[in-house]
Amino acid sequence: MIDKSMRVVVVTGEDQLRGEIVSGIASAGLDAKGVADSAALFLELLQHSADIVILDIGAEGRNNFNVARQLRSIPGPLGIIVITTSTECSRRIEGLENGADVVLLRPVDPEELNAYIHSLLRRLRADHRPWNPVLWRFHQNEWKLISPSGADIELSHLEAAFVDIIARNAGKAVKRRDIISVAFGKDPLCYDNRRLEAIVSRLRKKVHRSYPLSQPIKVVHSIGYVFTDAIQCV
Repeated sequence: MIDKSMRVVVVTGEDQLRGEIVSGIASAGLDAKGVADSAALFLELLQHSADIVILDIGAEGRNNFNVARQLRSIPGPLGIIVITTSTECSRRIEGLENGADVVLLRPVDPEELNAYIHSLLRRLRADHRPWNPVLWRFHQNEWKLISPSGADIELSHLEAAFVDIIARNAGKAVKRRDIISVAFGKDPLCYDNRRLEAIVSRLRKKVHRSYPLSQPIKVVHSIGYVFTDAIQCV
């Protein structure tokens, strides 16, 4: 008998597919939640733990294996099921090498999916510990960003101010003018945007050197910047 406290999160950008999978899991007596992309996934995990993540790589393209790697780097038991449209054996092997427990071909057979979920849950029940889903930590007073691997990233004053505003709005695009006025305390009308771009470029290089598996600081064209991974501000 499956423990109804076990929780599954489904990640796909296709509303119909997400609804069908979540409905099928819920009908089996499990708690299921659907989200549209990786940013929403990590924000969801920041608020609620999960036992299994079902990841449709069609949601964000080929690089979505990066999400599986990030999930696998988090301490604690977690089942990862990847759904792919590729029939290539090498592609399925790639999924397994990047952290997936199971790689299934679309269209997914509901009975097969539920069988894999039950199998993973039996394994997880044998070693079920509280799971901390926080990937990044930001220490405002110390001007320090800590990667999921535990590496310290020392920040300049302006880099720390930038991280502070996007971290506290993780998953949401922060406008350039808000970064300049609120975080930097400058007049957006007089501020050279190239200075902001230079600050972000240096910061992104620091992040990549410390943790090349993920680049959580992303540009939102014509708007500003967003921190896409889960982060804890302390």
